Amino acid sequence: MVPINVMPRRSPMIRIIDVEMEHTLSEYTTDLVLRKPVQEMQNSVVDDVAALNGHTVWMVNSTASGGGVAEMMPKLISLFRALGVETKWAVIDVDDSAFFEFTKDIHNLLHGVGDPVIVDQERTLYEQVSRSVANELAGRLSTEDVLVVHDPQPLAAGAMTIEELGIPAVWRCHIGSEQQSDKSQAAWEFLQPWLCNYDQTIFTLPAYVPEFLQDDTTIIPPAIDPFNAKNRRLRTQEVASILTRAELVATNHPTESFDEPARRLQADGTFAPATDLADLGLLFRPIVCQISRWDSLKGFIPLLRGFAHLKSDVQPSPDTIVDESKMSSEKAVGEAPNGGEVATPNEDDNMSESIRTDAHQRRIEHARLVLAGPNPSSVADDPEGQAALEKIEETWRSLESSIQEDVAIIVMPPDQHESALVINALQRCATVVAQNSLREGFGLTVTEAMWKRAVLMGSDTGGIGVQIRDDEDGLLVPDAADPVSVANTLDAVFENPGQWNEWSHNAQRRVADKYLVFEQVTRWLDTLGTLVR
Repeated sequence: MVPINVMPRRSPMIRIIDVEMEHTLSEYTTDLVLRKPVQEMQNSVVDDVAALNGHTVWMVNSTASGGGVAEMMPKLISLFRALGVETKWAVIDVDDSAFFEFTKDIHNLLHGVGDPVIVDQERTLYEQVSRSVANELAGRLSTEDVLVVHDPQPLAAGAMTIEELGIPAVWRCHIGSEQQSDKSQAAWEFLQPWLCNYDQTIFTLPAYVPEFLQDDTTIIPPAIDPFNAKNRRLRTQEVASILTRAELVATNHPTESFDEPARRLQADGTFAPATDLADLGLLFRPIVCQISRWDSLKGFIPLLRGFAHLKSDVQPSPDTIVDESKMSSEKAVGEAPNGGEVATPNEDDNMSESIRTDAHQRRIEHARLVLAGPNPSSVADDPEGQAALEKIEETWRSLESSIQEDVAIIVMPPDQHESALVINALQRCATVVAQNSLREGFGLTVTEAMWKRAVLMGSDTGGIGVQIRDDEDGLLVPDAADPVSVANTLDAVFENPGQWNEWSHNAQRRVADKYLVFEQVTRWLDTLGTLVR
């Protein structure tokens, strides 16, 4: 991860985030896979860089940590600078929690969720806070600058700044829904007056663009940095070391833990080292892993219930195992490829259309689920994180004790760099990386796992369905809100290990072709260069 240092405040509403270049362009070109896309980027942006000479590009968003936008910003900015474009990063620093509660409501409405009624008190709060932010932001910019504002939180503040300075500006929206509804329409009607001041908008997917912005929109999907801490290659020893230092793996060998390692939810409601009571078996068992913000739209609960449903379906009992000695004398319903035992499907829930082999059944019996996310208090612009985590805890407590033992709810280390390393290691050691979002703008956690050649199971929504081609790069869950649909899809993944290598190879190739940061930078500079010409 690019080192980030928060500079001392000059004002109460704006922070300037200092970004240091961790890797030079020449270092990227030492990687044979990356050499071509880096060189193509350098050749493509020459005219745009020249057009932006003398201008400073200001990136403005709502938080310096937590979520895909904050993670994307350092690398985007550092590459702009490496190519010769002066770029700065400003974060709005609003102390009023009601402001972020309201903008979270707008965020949810754009995803088609929530109460579409926006009252005058909320409008007044948004405008007043935005005016305070705009007053300080305008004092930092000059008339030669270019303003790029990300998502609804700083949208109005950006619009007010544009009106005062008359500078070129872009609004980047990272969220949206494929289906427009009364809820999303209410959000767009609220945002539309502020959008009139912007010259251009950028969206992740064409389906997210409202009709009134169709003529002034560019599509730029998010992308990953293959060299940062979350995505760089890790040797087997590094994976084991990181997980041990995070106290996710037990060992008798001398190791030094992170200052604040990961923590696992315990039966008494506290969080303690994940190895308390028993080791998780991360390096030895089939592991299903989802890593996201604690957000109800990330689909943690239906994933948890689906996993429990699948585990319950394969619990050994005398009625669920076919005796091989009886296969010749009784009506055979299936035979394992290796000639061994096979398990019959549960007729009550119609979980499986085919009989499981003994190997297939063992994978499910031995599997464990890891649900991981940040400490909710570390994500400043998401006030719902703690409540979402508590609902997941409540669901976990409702499970049978034997299934509770096979589920780990993990809070990641608070240090951004250490957390990124742990995410990298978890995705590399997981048998299946899941992203069961009910709504998703794009889903960089999916992109990151695809780059690592993980086996993917994702919901068929938003950017996840665009990235994962069903049965080509992984499997898509038809209905992410339905635990049975989740269970059936996970069952199908465990049933087909012969396809894992092909899926993972295709997934990595897809990211290399479409979702590396070099292609993203090329599109950004084309948009900004055109804007100032």
